[in-house]
Order: sequence, then structure tokens, then C-alpha cells
Amino acid sequence: MTTEEIKQTLARFYDAETTREEETRLKRFFQDGSVPEELQADRQLFCQLFVEDAEVPEGLEARLDHSIEMWNTVEKVTNRKARTVSLRWIAGMAASLLVLISLGTWLNHRQSTATPYANVQETYDNPKDAAGETARALTKFSMALNKGLDKMNNTETKN
Repeated sequence: MTTEEIKQTLARFYDAETTREEETRLKRFFQDGSVPEELQADRQLFCQLFVEDAEVPEGLEARLDHSIEMWNTVEKVTNRKARTVSLRWIAGMAASLLVLISLGTWLNHRQSTATPYANVQETYDNPKDAAGETARALTKFSMALNKGLDKMNNTETKN
């Protein structure tokens, strides 16, 4: 294999697109003593990846299994909490909507059944008397308002 073919195959290897045969050819190429200087880093990687006499510490598999189980447990608990929070949020929104709809329906029904002036009785039989009494009440209100405004104006001018 030429150096250019090796580089192309290495690029495909790093992208996880090589076949087993291509990986075997790369392994043989890097085990050979004549590797160009620019590919020495890749040679060290392949030598470490394909070491057949690698020592595996005792109990490594059990520790890895234990760690994986812990990660899975944490992941399950996190998913449960997220699901619980989202269910609570949805239930709260549904309850709020139910209360609003019930209140709106009750108010609408209450207003439609009751006439607004059902308990009001006429105090005057003559419209002229009613107009005179209204004018007297508005005059009294106006005088009280003007009295309050005068007091405010007097205190403002003193300051």
C-alpha cells in the first residue's frame, strides 16, 4: 500500500467506515518496521489498540458492570423525576382550566337568570320631582368636592 492509500484508509478508519479487512491491512502495515515519519503517531495508536498480550486488571469487568448499573439507576431516577414534574404541571394546568371554566359558566348562568334591577323600587312617581332631587344631590356632591379642592389649593399655596 502506498502512503496516500494508507492516509485515505486511516481517514475512513477514524470515521468508523472501514471493513475488517482494511483494519487488518492497516494493522499489518503499522507492525512492519518501515512506517513513514508522518504516520508514527498513528503507528503508536495501532500498536496500543491491537496489542494481543494486554493485561487486564483483576476485577475490572465487575467494577465496570457495577459502574454501568449505577449510571443506569441514576438515569432511571432522573427520568422518573422529570416525568413526575411534567405530570404535576399538566395536572395543575388542567385543574386551573377546570376552575376557570366552571367559574365562567356559573357567572354567566347567574347573570342570565337574574334581572339587574329586580329589587329596585321607584321612589318618585313624578319625573320632575326625581329630576329635582337628582339636581339637589349633584349640587351637594359638587359643593363637597369644591370644598375639598379649596382646602387642597390653600395648603399648596402655603407651601
